[in-house]
Amino acid sequence: MHIDTLFTPRSVAIVGADNDPSKVGYALMKNALAGGTREVYPVTISEASVLDHVAYPSVNAIPGDVDLVIIAVRADVVPTILRQSAEKGIHTAVVISAGFKEAGEEGAKLEEEMVAVAKEHGITLLGPNCLGVMNTHAEWNGSFAVKAPRKGSIGFISQSGALGTALLDWADREGVGFSKFVSLGNEAQLTETELLEYLRDDEETTAVLLYVEQVRDGARFLELAKQVTSKKPLIVLRAGRSARGSAAVASHTGSLAPADAVFEAALRQVGAIPVDSLRALYSITKLLELGITTPQQTIAIVTNGGGPSVNTADLIETSRSLSLATFNDNTKDALRAVLPPMAAVGNPIDVIGDAGPDRYDGVLSVLETLDDIDAIIALVTPQMMTDPAGIARTVVAHRGAKPILPVFMGGDAVSPGVHALVEAGMVSFDSPSDVVEALDILAAGAQRPSVETPQHETPDDTVALYPFDEMRTLLDDYGVHLEGAFAQTKEDLASAVKKLGDGPYAMKAMGPQLVHKTDLKAVTVNVADVTALETAWDTMTKDIKRHLPDAVIEGMLVQTMAQGVECIVGMKRDPVFGPVIVFGLGGIFVEILKDAAMRIAPVSEDEALEQIREIQGIPLLSGARGSEPMDLRALAHIVSAIAHLALDYPDIAEIDLNPVFATPSGAHVVDARMVRAQ
Repeated sequence: MHIDTLFTPRSVAIVGADNDPSKVGYALMKNALAGGTREVYPVTISEASVLDHVAYPSVNAIPGDVDLVIIAVRADVVPTILRQSAEKGIHTAVVISAGFKEAGEEGAKLEEEMVAVAKEHGITLLGPNCLGVMNTHAEWNGSFAVKAPRKGSIGFISQSGALGTALLDWADREGVGFSKFVSLGNEAQLTETELLEYLRDDEETTAVLLYVEQVRDGARFLELAKQVTSKKPLIVLRAGRSARGSAAVASHTGSLAPADAVFEAALRQVGAIPVDSLRALYSITKLLELGITTPQQTIAIVTNGGGPSVNTADLIETSRSLSLATFNDNTKDALRAVLPPMAAVGNPIDVIGDAGPDRYDGVLSVLETLDDIDAIIALVTPQMMTDPAGIARTVVAHRGAKPILPVFMGGDAVSPGVHALVEAGMVSFDSPSDVVEALDILAAGAQRPSVETPQHETPDDTVALYPFDEMRTLLDDYGVHLEGAFAQTKEDLASAVKKLGDGPYAMKAMGPQLVHKTDLKAVTVNVADVTALETAWDTMTKDIKRHLPDAVIEGMLVQTMAQGVECIVGMKRDPVFGPVIVFGLGGIFVEILKDAAMRIAPVSEDEALEQIREIQGIPLLSGARGSEPMDLRALAHIVSAIAHLALDYPDIAEIDLNPVFATPSGAHVVDARMVRAQ
């Protein structure tokens, strides 16, 4: 791979270059020439020169060496251009041209041919159907964007060219800079994984933004994302979060792990920070521009307007991860010394509407010395006597001691202050909600996502369950024991009871079609003795056959009635990330609280313990109000074992252990389902 050449070419050929300002070839030439540090060769058969540079009829006709070719011609010509590029010794290409797989079957065939040519000749290929690539540190703009972004330290990978240009245009206005930008297009060869690997080691990049619509290799993506987050923040906006598969839910595990929640859990597991809107992405980008890459959770507010400060305080107090700093008497006295008597010295600190730069200076001088404050939100609203530019310069002067987050609220009246901040390399947030949301996202970091059960799903009783004996043997092989005695016939009930000892008992019908036992009346509980079990056998068989006349009943699992805290341990095989391991409270809690935590396999027992402790209902397991704590290590063993089982048997689509009864001395699996992949 010659990815570095994408960002630092010494010479570039632009195939499809044009003198017409309305054409993509013109924009590519103009942008490529803007840096003025490399040779740029226009290639076209319709012009003698482009932007005062001699044009060549083909890349082969270029007299000098060429590092990179950018192609913006008809799709059907692209494979030929790539072959000519290979003859010229060019090993890196950006294909701007559209008309490939996004255009239908014929376009898909062209894309396959293009990839085959690139593979045959060892060409590193970006695109097709992409915006291009940029490197502000090399003054390189190999795209048809309106203009290059400001120089900065944020890397941006986008699977959407349009979204990329929108963010870059916004960032330029707001004073946000980027180190690298790349539009992936159709990802015929290069994908987000190769670019993540590159930006992981790029010393000019201190944080990475990723807009992603699909991930092809989930395991590789997570591996690289984890490597990136060990060095720098990775912020991910994913499109298509609301899309659901058409398959009906076959188990509680499946309903607890919809695709969007799996993706979020996977990101958090590797330390990436998911965002769910463009607004949030914009806001957290401003934090990164201010150099804020670690959580800032205890906040002080200084303001010249009461209403906005109250709103900001409310947002902080109701956030997931932030809190308002509390000032001691010494701090309040220090604030009173620099403020008029009517000013408020709690938190928020109201410097009054007629405040000038001097009051902000005095307050910031006090706050920046306090160890128990992480960051300061400086609110500025436009009053007749307000000096936005002067206040902005004061903020800039104090920015080194402690993170300061300017919020200049308004329009034209505060624009001199916003301009002064941008000129000094800072940014301003438009509203308190933007800055608080960004701080909360960063502070929440890799915490667990909220998991909600999808509504209006219809259970599917046609899924293929593993036969009971095969399922039980598999579980036993991994140290997970499904409790109880199995009776293949009604005559076997007496020997089953003899093995179990005294009742009362629960009895469950087992069979490949018996997915939702409660709905089928395939479970009977609190059965006193063998005689009652025999009667229940007949009743259950009739009820099952009434619902499913062709149902195969392999037998009945008889168990002593269990006690403990009901939990669920399960696995759902995600098409992108593979086995997703779910742990939560079982029984009625799984339906009412939807309280579960997820991990992507493999999961060690120590990682499983962390997963278990993430659920909101952990007090029920850890000994709330003086009760005896449950054996979390036994639960963790089951969680880890299910993860390993799922990795070893890819034909298992879902596993549902529900309930698993947690007790102070162990964990007991009393019901299980294992769904075979279709």
